[in-house]
Amino acid sequence: MPESTTVETPGADAAAPDAVRRALAHVLASDELRSSPQLANILRFVVEATLDGRREAIKGYTIAVEALGRDPSFDPQADPIVRVEATRLRRALERYYAGAGAADDLEIAIPRGSYVPHFLPRPAMELEADEADAVPVEAESVPAAPPPGRPTAAPPPSLPPAPARRRSGAGLALALGLAALLIVGAGLAMGSLDPLGLRALMAGPAWQPMERANRLGMPMIEVRDFETAGARVPAPGDTAARAGAVNSGDFTAEAIEVRVRDALARFDLLDVLASPDARPALRCSGEEASPSSAFALGGLVENHDDGTLSVLLRLSDLCDGTIVWSREFDSLRRGGDATALEIALVRDIMAAIAEPYGVIQARARARVTAAGGPAVAGPYGCVLIAYSYWRSYLPAEHEAARDCLEKAVAADRTFALGYALLAELHLDEIRAGASPRAATPALNRALAAAEQAVELTPTSAFARRVLMDVHFFRGGRAATLAAGTLALELNPYDVDILADFGGRLIALGETARGEAMLAQAAHAAPGMPPWVDYHRVIAAYLRGDAPAAAAAADQLMGDGYAPGLLARALASHLAGEDDEARADLRKLVALAPAWASEPDAMIGRFFPDADVARKVRADLADLGLKLRDSAAAN
Repeated sequence: MPESTTVETPGADAAAPDAVRRALAHVLASDELRSSPQLANILRFVVEATLDGRREAIKGYTIAVEALGRDPSFDPQADPIVRVEATRLRRALERYYAGAGAADDLEIAIPRGSYVPHFLPRPAMELEADEADAVPVEAESVPAAPPPGRPTAAPPPSLPPAPARRRSGAGLALALGLAALLIVGAGLAMGSLDPLGLRALMAGPAWQPMERANRLGMPMIEVRDFETAGARVPAPGDTAARAGAVNSGDFTAEAIEVRVRDALARFDLLDVLASPDARPALRCSGEEASPSSAFALGGLVENHDDGTLSVLLRLSDLCDGTIVWSREFDSLRRGGDATALEIALVRDIMAAIAEPYGVIQARARARVTAAGGPAVAGPYGCVLIAYSYWRSYLPAEHEAARDCLEKAVAADRTFALGYALLAELHLDEIRAGASPRAATPALNRALAAAEQAVELTPTSAFARRVLMDVHFFRGGRAATLAAGTLALELNPYDVDILADFGGRLIALGETARGEAMLAQAAHAAPGMPPWVDYHRVIAAYLRGDAPAAAAAADQLMGDGYAPGLLARALASHLAGEDDEARADLRKLVALAPAWASEPDAMIGRFFPDADVARKVRADLADLGLKLRDSAAAN
């Protein structure tokens, strides 16, 4: 299409192609799109197709194939990936034009119900800063100030929305300042200095965190002030302490308390309360008993005469007042890297109480069971069903967890943890052969759910870890490493993330680095889930260490865990025990038929590194697995 022509979209003014492409370049360079290549590809495709006069080609199928690189067999009716990504794209565009793109002359919009973009001219800046200051307050829907001497009346619970027009930065700041003063003034006029009292004046989910916590049913925890006992004794060469800086600078009670509170807030399976005042009333017994759990964590940092210190932690169940966990970390020494020492200590604490297999979740499961089971626990009940499946790997529990979470996210599109768990359950249709759904590719469903979780909670380490798993089974090495690295940065205290990333590195050929991460995780949490033992077997197998592979394989659970059967078969073959290896391989094929129907694809999914895959192919071929690509085993 010549550059001199214009493009018209339904309901929009005509726009010159060069102006549209400038607007597109601005959006693609923004923070909202730079971090999501898929969204950028979709936006670029639909805009260029419109400019080329191919609006009729902008369909779910063509977007999936041409923009997202899906296979030509893609079925848009069965696979929701395009609808999910289009929703994410609309949100990204809304954020961009509400922030960095507020001054753009042309807006690119993707209307709901269509993938064809509209190009909407945006009104020019009409007011300079000094002019904005002179605008009558009434024009911004802010009540006029009362005459001197007249008492200030509280505003109504919800103010009418301001007219939709653009303003300069100074005018906007003035309006926001006036609004803030009015709200605070209203709170004072109502006789309340408690910030929580302002919630009645402000609508929206950001001011109602406890309502959401109750609705999801997640366990709640408050971290109380850590106490100090004993005077710090200066270590040799500790001139700061000799000068009188007792308990200053490193490893103080306050520092550990702050780090513990911060660490707990990084785990998606917990709601960390800002203060005891934020805790809702607990109904602990009777017919009205709530399945929700609430805990309090306290600590004591004790200084000893020899210059060492101990940290004593105690976790209490706020419903019955009992201490459910207590542990002392003793003989800790100051000096060196205090931050590293704090992180190691807090990681040990998190492994004991915050992980899915930790004491908080165990106690919460027991409370839900006593209250009537997962069915009465809301979305958290679905979470419990999912983790129950990952302890047993029973197909019926997989299907129950998947169905429960699908209903939960359909009812609450903001349930990010639900999407993340769904992605892992979809992956289990491949890696464990659990309850497959032939109509929709499991990897596509897993990717859509994982990306939705990240979109909803971009700072969630768990969501990034799930995205790492999805990219790994899709064969994306760079994307796997990027997601795993970011997951660890977002939560360096989560030993599950540490172990999972380590296992992925092993399968990608970085055996030494991966094993070091597995060792770190095992040190912090000896009783790890079975998939950690799977990674340990594969690491020893790739190193050719038959005794270590056999020892790790002995820790794997029974015959219901498909990756465990694969690992046991490889370990037995390495030890020359081929009869046992073939028996496990037959069980693997029966449990996950894809190992018989598409063996090369399965090997590629579990072992994306070419050298690792070549070794595994050769050994599985020796055991009798019939490979489609006979050359791959040579």
